Amino acid sequence: MKPEEVLSYLKNLKILTIQDYLPVRGDHLGLGEDPKDYPYHDYPIKLQEHLGMNIEVINSNKLIKVFNKIEDKKAEELATKWIDDAKNVSGGVKKKDIIRAAKLYFSLKKILEEHKAYALTMASWHLATNYIGPAKINVMPPLSWLELGKENIPGCCQGLVDCLVTQIIGNYLTDGHQGFVGDILNDWRDWRTVLVERDPGDIVILGHCGAHINPHGNDRIPYVIREHIIARSKKLLPPWKKDETPTATTVEWPLNEEITIVKFDVYNRRIFLTKGKILDGNKIFHNFPNIYCTNKMVIKLSPPDGYRAIHNRDEINKIRKSWGNHFVAFYGDLIKKIEEIANLLDFNIIKEIFFVKKED
Repeated sequence: MKPEEVLSYLKNLKILTIQDYLPVRGDHLGLGEDPKDYPYHDYPIKLQEHLGMNIEVINSNKLIKVFNKIEDKKAEELATKWIDDAKNVSGGVKKKDIIRAAKLYFSLKKILEEHKAYALTMASWHLATNYIGPAKINVMPPLSWLELGKENIPGCCQGLVDCLVTQIIGNYLTDGHQGFVGDILNDWRDWRTVLVERDPGDIVILGHCGAHINPHGNDRIPYVIREHIIARSKKLLPPWKKDETPTATTVEWPLNEEITIVKFDVYNRRIFLTKGKILDGNKIFHNFPNIYCTNKMVIKLSPPDGYRAIHNRDEINKIRKSWGNHFVAFYGDLIKKIEEIANLLDFNIIKEIFFVKKED
């Protein structure tokens, strides 16, 4: 789809965020999951002004009501298909856990239909953990994103509206490529201790526990069904039952292809944009699938002469406080199309935030 066509599709497009707090947020801006210090309380107004899009907040009571009406038989049939299509199921995940995940998918689909919305994000860590306040549900959405992606419906965790908007725009521009939303993980604790060889100095790592299995739109990449990262923390899980495991995936990304990393900062009328090549993380890190988020992309960048990729907490916190913690990766070179979009919207393009000067 051409950039001008994309913008026409965005006009009056409705999206949803499922959350029990206000304000609606583009991203966390280094504030973690707690929304109380988020500075932009008029984000929905700016979303309408800058892109013509509308957003509606759905609370957990609505989600739970719909969830409880989903037929177990229908959910079990989908769970069986997911299991059959997966390479394996691991991490203590049981079929009943996958059935709960299937019920969540049908719930999200029902809510989208009832509210005549195109796509949604869900504040999963708020609703399903005790990270901020008591948990409301005992299911996480990664398998929902997998299934919705097959239907060309973008979706992401954590109430990340800027990332959802980015997914939608990239999906339109590529006629169906699904964008992978991930935290920037270059500063994960002791990550250099798991390097196979040396610090490459030119990579960025994006990670989340949910990923689509059709990154090119019409493909299906291999995946494993497994435990979500929150299963590793007893502090986060209550009041989940002891025999309940939150589900996630690990997908096998196609390697050595061009990747565009992009993020629309709707409120501030700017776009982060860069590109690189996806590498095999298993050749760079020991025990790669099991470190932090269950899905991770390692993307090789091209730093300017005298520069390296960011890799410590202070460097990355500067990005988080300005842009938030999350970015979106698409297969393919979207640079020119995104630049055209930026020109039509009068958004600024920012390209160099992942690089800092090398030490002498």
